[in-house]
Amino acid sequence: MLDRIWLIPVGFIIGSYGTLIGAGGGFVLVPMLILLYPQESPEVITSISLAVVFFNAFSGSIAYMRLKRVDYRSGILFAAATIPGAILGALTTSFIPRPLFDIFLGVMLIAASLFLIFHTHKPGKEKDPKRGCLIRNLIEANGTSHTFSYSPTLGIGLSLVVGYISSLLGIGGGIIHVPALVHLLNFPIHIATATSHFILAIMALTGTGVH
Repeated sequence: MLDRIWLIPVGFIIGSYGTLIGAGGGFVLVPMLILLYPQESPEVITSISLAVVFFNAFSGSIAYMRLKRVDYRSGILFAAATIPGAILGALTTSFIPRPLFDIFLGVMLIAASLFLIFHTHKPGKEKDPKRGCLIRNLIEANGTSHTFSYSPTLGIGLSLVVGYISSLLGIGGGIIHVPALVHLLNFPIHIATATSHFILAIMALTGTGVH
């Protein structure tokens, strides 16, 4: 075990960075595990990553709750939608050969990176809520007020997909969920980050339980 002590500071860095952007850190941890353990199967790598993501997301969620940045109503709604996808994703991983898993993971991370690079967020240009949109009002611990609206149908559909992909690849899903909350569902960035962490805790626990 002494030759693996270096994993502790690495875990600290991944956890800090993952909490900062609401992504859980799995998108960093899985590629690292792939490089360190080329002989391991995809289900072993994803199960390790999901377990780490859960503890990271759980502790990060507590911190965000104290700051009153978690939208509980939206978080519970989206988390419930991720559970079927997370179960199916965990069950599917064992059927994917390691070479194909590596390629699929790389393509997904590149696609997410390109989306973030070329899709600039422009706050303050939200349209009036359409029929069927859910309007949310949140006040942070520091007094900052947020009012935004989104389509719950779109949010549930996205969460179902995110739950599947995150559990399938072990990346946690925040790298996809946070941009989706901000760019597609009009969440303020701080609320999106905190709420994503809350969702991640439930989703990662589900995927880890299946594994």
